[in-house]
Amino acid sequence: MQASDKKRKMKRWFEIGAFLIVLVAMLLIMSYIMDPVRLKRPDVVNERDTYIVSALVEEENTIDVAVLGDSEAMVLLSPEIMYEREGISSYIVGQSGQRMCEAYYALKALTERQELKVVLLETDMMFPATVELGERLYTFSSAITRTFSIFEYHVAWKEMMNLKEAPAMTHVRGFDKREAVAPYTGGEYMNPTDEKAKLLSFPRFYFKMICDLCKKKDIRLVLVSAPSPRNYNYPRHNTLTEMAEKNGLDFIDFNMMTEEVGIDWQTDSLDEGDHINYSGTKKITQYLMRYLKENCDLPDRRSE
Repeated sequence: MQASDKKRKMKRWFEIGAFLIVLVAMLLIMSYIMDPVRLKRPDVVNERDTYIVSALVEEENTIDVAVLGDSEAMVLLSPEIMYEREGISSYIVGQSGQRMCEAYYALKALTERQELKVVLLETDMMFPATVELGERLYTFSSAITRTFSIFEYHVAWKEMMNLKEAPAMTHVRGFDKREAVAPYTGGEYMNPTDEKAKLLSFPRFYFKMICDLCKKKDIRLVLVSAPSPRNYNYPRHNTLTEMAEKNGLDFIDFNMMTEEVGIDWQTDSLDEGDHINYSGTKKITQYLMRYLKENCDLPDRRSE
């Protein structure tokens, strides 16, 4: 190969490298400009991310209890009731279909602004309805979106510049009251067995990351399974019990406690056993308030 050919190839690679550097720099700058957390605009993000962004723009050191998880977490408890009755400051930092990687990075960002005392990790997201490859691809795409948020929020530029009115938010600290009733009629679903549900490698990896982060920040991590015949069974209970024991964590499985907390599937089911409605949420909230009061040193913030 002649020297002139080598120079042309080197020049070509240099041009490609320079283009990529400029492109990445532009994307990072635009992501910064359009960052809804920096702008304190949770009202302009897509509905799925509203609860996380809302939590991240709360005043510093005002949240003591964070709830992580998918839609099961979003009906688990009422922060409003917890505050009114016990002065507990809680926030549901959930997403519809939240994955463990998303929960970890949401928690990591939250701990940079809040001195959390307790994290309640709703466990349904540990069993995503996908295969190993699908979970890896989702984790990768999530990382890209997290790094270059412009890809996610560029469609909201009019709202961010106040050229278009953003939709009103209805949630209270991550909780939307859902009062519809669609009974579950499938009967007993927690049938004892020695079987264990399989965990994919990425949920297991990010679970360890969440455990490590909570230990580093001196946060009490508690596993919680919301009552849900559609999503829980005894093999999952066995797997989660084993993980809790190995990591020295409390595990509250409401699927094993429906009689104790008074869940009535004729009145407390939102959608035929997938989620509880507000009637069921109030019962779970009452139990969790007692648990937090008895086991965690939480301040009463009603006087603040």
